[in-house]
Amino acid sequence: MKMRQNRWRHCIYGCCMLVFAAGMALASGGAGRIQQVQAADRLEDRLVKAPDEAVAGFQISAATMDSVTLSWTKAADAQTYYISYWESGKPSTSADREDIGDVSEYTITNLKQTKYIFQIQPANKLHTGIPLKGAIAKTEGAPAAAVPADVRLNHVKQGYCSLTVGGLDSLYRTEAEVCDASGRLLESSEGDCAGVVIEDDSIGNNGFYAVRVRGFYDQAGGYRSYGGWTDYLYFSTAVKPVKLSQKNGRVSVKWQAVQGAESYTVSISKSASGGFQKAAKTEKASASVTEYKGTKLKPGKTYYIKVAAKMTKDNEAYTANSAVYKIKIK
Repeated sequence: MKMRQNRWRHCIYGCCMLVFAAGMALASGGAGRIQQVQAADRLEDRLVKAPDEAVAGFQISAATMDSVTLSWTKAADAQTYYISYWESGKPSTSADREDIGDVSEYTITNLKQTKYIFQIQPANKLHTGIPLKGAIAKTEGAPAAAVPADVRLNHVKQGYCSLTVGGLDSLYRTEAEVCDASGRLLESSEGDCAGVVIEDDSIGNNGFYAVRVRGFYDQAGGYRSYGGWTDYLYFSTAVKPVKLSQKNGRVSVKWQAVQGAESYTVSISKSASGGFQKAAKTEKASASVTEYKGTKLKPGKTYYIKVAAKMTKDNEAYTANSAVYKIKIK
């Protein structure tokens, strides 16, 4: 009886050992396969490296007022490309375009500044998705804000100047600066894409002035993108007042000096509407008139007198005029 029980115990023990050995063998085989996979992954990672060949011919191939198209010659050993860009002089505004793919052209839109730095890197990826980037190529530029094509004076008077602006898209606003004849800035003002009004007491009578305009983007966050200035547009305000007096057939004409004027011409006529003849030319703010068409002024006759101030800028002559004043010779 005891012998049978011992044999039974030995049988059960042997079965258990066989099951344990089989389990260990299975476990050992699974671990081996896991190690083989991990080893293969590590080998794959070793085979993947950053591209040796740099991108060539990186350039802005096309542009609109708020976008650029970048193109380049592809690197032969690159799987994908990474593009980043920022406003010139402001690297903190960097914006990345992660993994744009295996392409040789890319368009970036919604650009609101006048100049950017763009950079591109060829890259390959590990099986984990981590990129190995190659050498950086850079190019600089962007669409410049449009310059107004047409600027015209709409209305000018003491303390006031209005301008109409043409050639700007509705995306833009305008900024205008008014300077005196010497180029000293007097006032600046902002308007929409179609025009701007400048109101300032520095725009007085008896003066020549210059105004210029530029467009700009007005963005959220206080950023602005300015375009180039137009050429200066010169204008003048009225020569006033003009004072007339007479003595012994001589008319004395006096006025306030005109800022920026180089010379003055006094003209006389028998009609307020025309027929004016030059009576005097001077660099002073006064003159005397004794004749009309070579004949002395006649007592009892009414004459009309006006004054014109002249300024020359960039070989162009500009004139500021007075109203027409009348005087009856005694």
